Amino acid sequence: MKEELKCKLPKWYKSINSDNYYLVLSNDLDSYFSCLLLNKLTGIQIGGYFSLNDGLYLNSKYSKEKEPIYVDLSITHGKCFDNHLTIIKNSECINPNIITQDYYQKYNGSTLSFLCSLYDRDLSKYSDKQLNIMIAIDGWFAGYYKYNGKFRDTTIQWMKLFEVDKYLIPLLETHDAEFFYHFIDGYQLNSKIIIKNNHLYCSKKIYIPTCEFELVQKTSRSNLSKNQVENIYNTDSNSIITAAETFRNQYSICRKVV
Repeated sequence: MKEELKCKLPKWYKSINSDNYYLVLSNDLDSYFSCLLLNKLTGIQIGGYFSLNDGLYLNSKYSKEKEPIYVDLSITHGKCFDNHLTIIKNSECINPNIITQDYYQKYNGSTLSFLCSLYDRDLSKYSDKQLNIMIAIDGWFAGYYKYNGKFRDTTIQWMKLFEVDKYLIPLLETHDAEFFYHFIDGYQLNSKIIIKNNHLYCSKKIYIPTCEFELVQKTSRSNLSKNQVENIYNTDSNSIITAAETFRNQYSICRKVV
């Protein structure tokens, strides 16, 4: 990752460990693969699961007396790795979009690709399948092809900032959008992780913790305008747990249910 971006990010990611932290998983494979990478690098285990519709689930064995790190979640307070654009500032959030508030210039790729860059993963050792996953997850390829390449320069700019361009751009040049849509379908990359009977479940065959999770904080989800979110935040900032701009000036937020 180029220093012009890395120097603007919080530095806590350099010293995290399994004795003091646990990971909070969200409902998609971007979060899942990101958690796998963080576990490989740091040994930190998944101890929580955040459902956008229901709330926060924890397993006491892995979370007790430890601090959470939310993965691929736009948390308003606390440590997280994220890739969403948001107006709510969280000083502990590690997010490449810290350098922009322009919806059309934002980083539109995965948390996984961001983490690979942040932790200086050697992509020369990655197979084409692994590199294609980095491009396909969260649809990073879309900006390169859609609207006759209208956002191609933005996609390339971010790949250069991440210093992954020499590995990923040749794949984009070789393939087309249909290739990546088929790739996503073939490897079930849009599969969701849910809670069933207090256990994690995914229709795609992946390894997920088999332990039991307990709902510890109920939430309600709303789709609101940017102005509505600002008004809620200014009135009661602690009530908002997550806030992400899903469309231009439109937000998905989760609020605490007391």
